[in-house]
Amino acid sequence: MKKLIILIITVLSYSFSMSATYKAKYGWFGTVGIANGYFEKNATNYKISTYSQITKFIDFKNYHISQGIIKNGILIPLIYKNIIIKDDKKYSLIYKFDYKNKKIYKLKYKNGKFIYKRVLDFFAKNDILTLYFNIPKIMTKNKQTFYALGGDRDTGRVDVEILSKGKITKIKANLYNKIFAGDRGILFLDINTSNWVTLKGIVKNVLKIGDLKGKLVNFKQVP
Repeated sequence: MKKLIILIITVLSYSFSMSATYKAKYGWFGTVGIANGYFEKNATNYKISTYSQITKFIDFKNYHISQGIIKNGILIPLIYKNIIIKDDKKYSLIYKFDYKNKKIYKLKYKNGKFIYKRVLDFFAKNDILTLYFNIPKIMTKNKQTFYALGGDRDTGRVDVEILSKGKITKIKANLYNKIFAGDRGILFLDINTSNWVTLKGIVKNVLKIGDLKGKLVNFKQVP
């Protein structure tokens, strides 16, 4: 569910700020999570921040922040932060992109205390948030493989398929990253084609109980 909430956030224009709120529902449990996203950019820089909270089952809060530059309309991440708060423990994961040496460095902290620094086994030019926002510019086929921080843990692989186009573009995305036990992380997204804002998303038949659904409930854009 975390990946669904994270991926279903907002998107694209030239120089503006944008915010969105989503709710996630799961089978007969009703609303199980909420998410808020904020995206701002100008001609040269961008910042994306998201906050998600699971409101049932566990006490879990999750923050994602992506910051970087813009070249030829493409978002290029320089730093990506993931802050997790669970059971009064705070875990901070900081990822730094080194394009010169084609490396991504991961730093981990627990309750503010440094734990380790290591290099990921793969390099990618996107994180999972910038990949979504960049898709309208970098996807050249109806079915395509990309690589992003937040995809497959070992390779960063993400498969994206455009199922249909019209006023609403329907996309299938495989993150190769488990959402619940037994699920492989396949998302179905309905996106407003005119502004590339996700309207709703779904993960089918999670744990054989029911569909996990995310839906846009509030959206604001400032030109």
